[in-house]
Order: sequence, then structure tokens, then C-alpha cells
Amino acid sequence: MYKKTIITISVFIFAMITVFSQNHIEALRYSQQFYSSTAKSEAMGNALSAVGADFSSLMINPAGIAVFNSRQVAFTPNFIVSNTKATLSDNTINDGKIGFNFSNIAYVNTIKTNGIIKSFSLGMAYNSFNDFRNKTYVSADNQNGSILDFMIYNENNDRASIFREDLAWNTWLYNQDLTTGEYWSFLTDDGTYGLTQTKEIRTSGGVGEFSFTLGTNINDVLYLGGTIGFTSVNYKYKSTYTETNFPAINAEIIESPGDSTLVNPNRIEFNETLYTEGSGINAKFGMIFQPVKFLRIGGAVHTSTLYDFTDEYFTSMDVRYPVADADGNSEYNSESDDNIFEWRLKTPFRANAGVAFILDSYKIGKFFTVPMILSLDYEYVDYSSAELRNSYFDDSGNDFGTANNRIGNIYKETHNIRAGAEFNFGFMKVRGGYALYSSPYSADEGFSNAKSVYSGGLGFASEHSYIDFSYSFLPTTEKLNLYNATDIFPDNPIGNITEPQAIAENKKQFFKVTFGFRF
Repeated sequence: MYKKTIITISVFIFAMITVFSQNHIEALRYSQQFYSSTAKSEAMGNALSAVGADFSSLMINPAGIAVFNSRQVAFTPNFIVSNTKATLSDNTINDGKIGFNFSNIAYVNTIKTNGIIKSFSLGMAYNSFNDFRNKTYVSADNQNGSILDFMIYNENNDRASIFREDLAWNTWLYNQDLTTGEYWSFLTDDGTYGLTQTKEIRTSGGVGEFSFTLGTNINDVLYLGGTIGFTSVNYKYKSTYTETNFPAINAEIIESPGDSTLVNPNRIEFNETLYTEGSGINAKFGMIFQPVKFLRIGGAVHTSTLYDFTDEYFTSMDVRYPVADADGNSEYNSESDDNIFEWRLKTPFRANAGVAFILDSYKIGKFFTVPMILSLDYEYVDYSSAELRNSYFDDSGNDFGTANNRIGNIYKETHNIRAGAEFNFGFMKVRGGYALYSSPYSADEGFSNAKSVYSGGLGFASEHSYIDFSYSFLPTTEKLNLYNATDIFPDNPIGNITEPQAIAENKKQFFKVTFGFRF
């Protein structure tokens, strides 16, 4: 340990900080949509764009509301189990989290008429998507580096942050050479590492949409619908990064706590907390064409969602040393201010198309087939068109040009496929589905960023009520950068130093039950 050099603090802080900012990661997080509505829709891979008569229609293809022929109300409890296997330097740790929400609460009223227009339908629904809950823990020894490499690199390249480097400075972790102006630490200068690094990340929250939909049935051939959607976002991120088991480094210095020659700390702990709340608005327009009884063709367009976000972000650092200073202190703490950021996001335009075969029972020899539905959906989204913007009342002069350029370079067009099937055995309906969401990244990330959802379920119905069950499985793989250096500075994370990177394999399971009533 050592005593910090005294310099003009005000000049140091305000001339060399870079603050927490929104970037391409936030743009993708709130632009992606992994649909989660009724148990029937989930079981059939959310491939009901051309089928209709399901409350998921209000979120995917609003024309589906016009296929309803009665008043209905439904709600869907959703139980979520998330398990993560994270590997860092060949050390694998399993962790997990469970949760509950309502993925769907909805009502539709159908008014039948005479003439070529058969009915009007009005619906209101809440549908959820993008569940963020997760828990990841990684730990391994690092013989080649420390988070201090990242911090000192930032200091020496004019990109220090009041949320990170300033806290390290306040807790005695590095010094400045007054002759050269360079920042340095005993650990990084000596190059003797071998320390233990751990990181725990907890995330929670999700996105939901309140939809108001109007549809009409024209002669049982053409179904039209439109939706106004009001989205609500809640996201919470907490991470704790620690370094322990530092090698003993001795230095001939006098100015140190307790006059000790041990200059490495016992423990560094860095905490980050982010709360995000947002709201947005969008519109959807769709149609379903049924030229013959057994065939339906559907399509819909979704405008961009215009979001307003508020971020609350703060950090803290706790550093412990083996020997107390002259005042008896061996632990130093520093906290950032509680900072509020307001910003906006324009998500990409979306379009989807679908085809569904509504098949009755047919005789084949001495046997009869069961009535069935076979459906296939296609969805187009260009994530490179997402755009970060300043809030309406922001006069700080913040410029999102760099972040938006990264969005245009990092992301690309995607082509998503969803397929579903339902077999009607009279007393019971058996369903299955599959959805493939292609990778939004334009460059090779070392593994596929495509996401597949496997699903199935059962349905039981009477004249005035029904109950549906579904199970779906979503495995994903992503990279976890321990310092967030590559996330914040993807073009130049830490110079020629390699940032430790873990691979996190997450498996989410969703168990849904929809209770529905007809009037």
C-alpha cells in the first residue's frame, strides 16, 4: 500500500472522466422480443399469426382478434426456472433462479352484425415478453492480469470514469508519477498476478405490453385488425466483482498505512447497480385472408416502439489491506453519487407473415385423421436500425453518434421462424412448437447467437371455459466480460491486454397455465 500523490483534484476529475452511458447493449436488450403470451400460443411456438382467435394475436398480428366469435376473458400465470452454467478458465459453476409473473391477462368482446361485415371485435390485453431474470456466478485464478490493468489503462488514455477509476483512486489502489503524468500500481508494474477473480451478476425484470385492439370480420374471408400498444420496461442489474489472494509484493516505501512494505491489498470489491424503467408506444396493423376453409394467410407490420427511459446507476468499491495505517484503518470505501440518466430509444420496424392449415377429419382407408392445425410464421427485424436518442428535455449536449454507429456496424437484419401444430382429439388437444430467432450480430462471436425455443402443451375445453398447459425451453449461450471493458470500449478494450471472458450457458424453462372463459 502507498499514499496517493496530492494533485489538483478538481482538474483531475473533470478533465479525465467518462461517465456511464447507454450503448449498443441497451439498444439490443430492449429491441428484441421473445414473445410470451397464452399457454396455447407458447405451446405452438407463438406461430399463430395466421391462425387467430388467441390473445397472443393482440401482440403479433392484431387481425387475429377478428377471428373470435364470442366474448372471452383469460389470464395466464407463468412459472420460470432459470439455470446458468458459467465457465471461466476451465472452472465451471452452476447457479440458478426461479420466478413468477402473469404472461397474459386479456378480454375480447365480439359484436355480430348482418351483411358482408360479420362482426366487430374489441380487445384489451396485457402480454409479457423478454424476461430478464437470471443469476450468474463465475470464479477462477488469473495468472496474467487484474482489473487494475483496465483502470490504469483508462486513466492513461483519458477515459477514466467517476463510477470506476475515481473510486479506485480514493481507495489507494494506484498512484501517479508527477514527472511523466503516468498512472501506475505496484501490482501491474510488478506483473506478478495469480490472484482469484470472481463475479456475481443478478438481473431481474421484464417487458410487458398493454394492447388495445380493434378488428373486423369481412364475410369470413378477410380479417383486419389494428393495435395501439403501450409498453412498460423494468430492468434491474446488480453485479459484484472481487479480487482476492493477491501475491505478496514488497516495496521500499515509507508512506504507506502502518509503514508496511506489503503493497498489495487483501481484497478488492467493486459493485455496480442499475435500475431502468421505461415506457413506450407503438402501433400494429394486420390482416388474415382465408380464400378456402382450410387455408389462412396472415401478415402484420409493427411500427418502431418509441421508448423513454430513466436509468438510476451507482457504484461502490471496498478495498481491504493486510496492515492498518497510522490511524488504524485497513479498509477503505468509496461510493459514487446516485446518478439519474434520461434517454430515448427507437426500436426497429418489424414485419411478419404466416400461413396456417385448418384441417378437418379426413378418411384415409379405414381410418380417420384427427382435426389439426399446422402453422408457420416468418418475422423480419433489422436490429442495425435501432437508434439511441437524447431525452426531450436533455440540454446536456450528449451525442449518441458513436453508439449509433456501433449499432449499425455490430447488428444486422434477422429472419425469425416459428412453427406450431395442434392435434384435436376431442376431449384433449395436443400441441407442439419450435421457434428460431436468428443472431442479431453481424460478426462471428465464436458461437451461434441464434436462439431456439422448444415447446409443447395440452388443452382441455368445455362450452364455456377452457384450460391450457404449456412447457417451453429456451437455451442460450453468451459471453461474459469480467471487467465490461469490451462492452464499453469494443474497438479498444485494454490495448494489448486480454480481458478475462467467461462463457455462460443459460437454460430457461417456462411453465404456463391459461384459464379462459367464454360468454
